[in-house]
Amino acid sequence: MKRPFFSVIIPTWNRPQSLRACLESFVDLDYPSDRWELIVVNDGGEDSFTAVSEQLKQNLPLQLITVAHGGPAAARNAGASRAQGELIAFTDDDCRVFPDWLNQFAQGFADPRWDALGGQTVTPFEQNAGEKAWQHLTDFLYEFMQDETGNSLLLISNNAAYRRATFEALGGFDQTFPLAAAEDMELSYRLLHYRFRQRFFSEAKVWHYHHLSAWGHILQQFRYGRGGYYFSETQKQQPPSELRSLYAQEWFYPSLWQSLRRKRLPLTVRALVYLAQQAYRIGMRYETFLTQIRQTKVA
Repeated sequence: MKRPFFSVIIPTWNRPQSLRACLESFVDLDYPSDRWELIVVNDGGEDSFTAVSEQLKQNLPLQLITVAHGGPAAARNAGASRAQGELIAFTDDDCRVFPDWLNQFAQGFADPRWDALGGQTVTPFEQNAGEKAWQHLTDFLYEFMQDETGNSLLLISNNAAYRRATFEALGGFDQTFPLAAAEDMELSYRLLHYRFRQRFFSEAKVWHYHHLSAWGHILQQFRYGRGGYYFSETQKQQPPSELRSLYAQEWFYPSLWQSLRRKRLPLTVRALVYLAQQAYRIGMRYETFLTQIRQTKVA
């Protein structure tokens, strides 16, 4: 039986060493070499490809393209526009895929009910408080952000795959999102709004090498909060619906605190998760303020 053909898309911007490590993980990919392609999109960076060796270019079905700087959403769409596969998989340049990554996604898509799948992202640095807090939050999002039919409300873009027909029908990621934050949530909302289906598929795994300190985790959540502002603005344009109410997340914080107690995480980690969520809220307010300033200048 012929395996499905995957187009793997990786956006990158001025992280040549991270990109090289990411690409090296694909050398060990356990998937037929004629059934996948790898498209790396340089988002206008000056030195994004400097560490990509000739050996890697020879050992991988690799395309390197450069586009004007437009953010990760635009870079992913640029890669997807060149895709030949019936399935499109995304990861990031600071991730490293497990050898069975595409095999697992192929098994998941063998079930025709699903139009998109999100895999599990794992930190190799769980002894670090920032990484432990990040891992708990990521696992919590996939565990709790589901509707009653099994649809996941969020596929995180560093480990997600779509049927190409679905991705194209949706028009890809919303390129008006300027930051690497919340554009994947917006696409998830749109996918479910148009009656497609997506689920969390934990068997498809990647390592995430972002080396987060405690302060780094707080800053990351601040940036996610800034992206969350843009998602909240798109929600204001939607009519009231059951789906929209699910994304309103009144249940989010009580459920998160309950999960922290249930997992019996160290007090330092629980405190860090709490502080990081406050940073998320501050990030939303900060981006609201910046937008108001920009609008005042235009007026």
